[in-house]
Amino acid sequence: MSRDTSQIANDHRQWLAERCPTCGAAAGARCHSRSAAPRKPPSTLTLHAARGWRQRRCLTCKACPGEPCFTSRGRPAARPHTARLHLTRGELGVGEAWLALERLGASGALVRFSGGGGHQGMLESISIQAGERELVGWPGVGESELAAALAAPVWGRYASFRGQPRIAATLAWSVADRSLRLAGNRASQRFEETLTVRDTSRDTSPVAADDRQRLLEAGGEEPQVARRVCCRCGEPIAASARPEARYCGKRCRQAASRARLRDKSGRSALAAPERCAFCTGPMPTRLRPEARYCGKRCRQAASRARLALTRG
Repeated sequence: MSRDTSQIANDHRQWLAERCPTCGAAAGARCHSRSAAPRKPPSTLTLHAARGWRQRRCLTCKACPGEPCFTSRGRPAARPHTARLHLTRGELGVGEAWLALERLGASGALVRFSGGGGHQGMLESISIQAGERELVGWPGVGESELAAALAAPVWGRYASFRGQPRIAATLAWSVADRSLRLAGNRASQRFEETLTVRDTSRDTSPVAADDRQRLLEAGGEEPQVARRVCCRCGEPIAASARPEARYCGKRCRQAASRARLRDKSGRSALAAPERCAFCTGPMPTRLRPEARYCGKRCRQAASRARLALTRG
C-alpha cells in the first residue's frame, strides 16, 4: 500500500504547493504522523487525502475544482470546508485503480461487503492479492485512495442498499483480464454476475495512449466505443451515465414521462380546435389538445361571462 499510494501521490505534485490541513506539513514537505515528535517529524510515504482538496469540488459551497471555498455570503472562507477534505467515492477512478494494481504486481483484489435487508451497506475488508499471498489489507476503506477506488463499484451497484434484500458478497478484481465479478448470497440464494468496466479506450493515461499508438502503427484500428443516444431527442448520452439510462438528461426524461401520461389518459388522441371559443380567432400552434381558447385574455373573459350569467 505504501509504495503504491506514494507513487499515486507523486502524480499529484501540485498537492505539495500548500500546507497540509490535516498534519500541518509545510508547503513542499511530505505529510507526517500526528504522533511524531514535533521537532523532527518523520515523513510518511503517503499524502493525506486533505492535501488535494483543491482538486475536488466542494459539497458544501459548490466551489469548482481549483477554486477556494466560499462562505454563505460569497466571501472567501478562512479554511476549506470539512466535506472537501475527504475523498469522494470513486475519486481515483477505475482506470487508475487497474494501473495501481499493476504497479504493485498484484493479480487482483477482493472487496468483502454486506448490507440490505434494512441495514446500510458496510465494507468488511479489502485486500490486494498476488496469487495466493495477500499484499495489502484494509479493515474497510480508511484513508487510502486505492481502497476507496476498489470499493467504488460496490456503491455504484447498490448505492445505499435501500430496497435490496440481505446481501453478503465479494467483489473480485482480476488484473489478467481486467474484469470485475460479484459473487455471494442474496436473500439466502447464491448469485454470480459480472460488472461492466469502463471502456479502456477512454483511458487518457500515458500507458493507454502508448498502447493505442502501437496498435495504430501496427495497422490495426482503435476500438470504437458504442455510443448511446437519447430515446427522445436523439442526442448522445454521457459516458458517465448509468448503464440503464435512456435519456440524455432530466428535461428529456420528464418530457417523456408527460407524454406517457397523456397517452394513458387519452388526451393525446384529442385534436385542438381551429377557432377560439370566445373570439372565434385562429388558434395558435403548440397548444394543448384540450385547449379551447387562444390565450389567457380570452380564457378569463369567458370565465367572467359565465359568472355574469350565473349571477344574473
